[in-house]
Amino acid sequence: MKKKFLSAISLAIILASCSRNSTKDEFGIFHDLDEAISAAEKSDKKILLVFTKLDSGGFNETLVNQVLHAQDYQEKLGAEFETCQIDFSKEDFSSEENSGDANSSQKKSAKKTKTQIERDMRTTVIYGVETPPTVMILSPQGYVISSITYLSCINATEFCNIIEVEREKINAMEKLVSTVESASGLEKISAIDMLYENTHTNYRYQLRELCDEVIRLDKKNESGLVGKYLLARAATEAMDCYLERKPEKAAECYTKYVSSQFLSVEQKQQCYYAAAYITGNERPSVEVSERILSYLNSLVELDSQTPFAKQAQILAERQREILKRQKTVEAQKNEEAQQ
Repeated sequence: MKKKFLSAISLAIILASCSRNSTKDEFGIFHDLDEAISAAEKSDKKILLVFTKLDSGGFNETLVNQVLHAQDYQEKLGAEFETCQIDFSKEDFSSEENSGDANSSQKKSAKKTKTQIERDMRTTVIYGVETPPTVMILSPQGYVISSITYLSCINATEFCNIIEVEREKINAMEKLVSTVESASGLEKISAIDMLYENTHTNYRYQLRELCDEVIRLDKKNESGLVGKYLLARAATEAMDCYLERKPEKAAECYTKYVSSQFLSVEQKQQCYYAAAYITGNERPSVEVSERILSYLNSLVELDSQTPFAKQAQILAERQREILKRQKTVEAQKNEEAQQ
């Protein structure tokens, strides 16, 4: 998970762009996802979300110039989709702001651009984009209902053909979203769970409000699903910590739910396991190793016979060896410092 997250962050930083529009452009395309979602919810259209890097040329350039900007693109797809293109072509967006002789208007423009880039970076991360061009079809609410493997197209007709290959999946996911929207009570919880299970794990962050709704609707855990969605909430909260550049707080997003009466023993062990894994991504130190061991030991104490516990015991033994070496090195450094 971390590797994918970091690769997406790195991509977004490297591909920073300063050409951003806050409304539809001359081709009828949005360049801000929040605005596209707002428009889609009003028009009841799906969203065709396209990530590009135009300065790479190739497929990116072809997709934009020969498809999205084609005269017949809106005629073929405009009735079904709101289109949103997020481009990450490399430009020095901060040049005006950092220039010693920049006027107030230039600084204001640069600040606005920087804010938009940060919004686009967040979008890139939560939608798991690694290599543009990337094409996704979203529900009006922003849920991913299809991620399309883009093939080079020479016109809008060929692009439509690619979408049609996904039509069966699109229709099935649309039906699930529609069921969630129309259901209530325990039926809605069941509908949310069906949508959640049919959504790829990489795209479940977008369902965070629905996960919270399960918890809100089922205060007595009549569905037996509250524990599952507390874990889902923990995952989204941990992602938020990374997005807010507070990775040191991510492990706590899991451990704080261990005391919940709605989590089974195995689910509580999952929380400790996730906390240990996340902490293991921090810079190695004695303190970090001790925290990892604490999480693993707490996991085993819940029930030493589960698969999670057996795996944790193996990891704990390795971590104790690491901690022993770390303490030896630290002691040597302290001894040298005193000489």
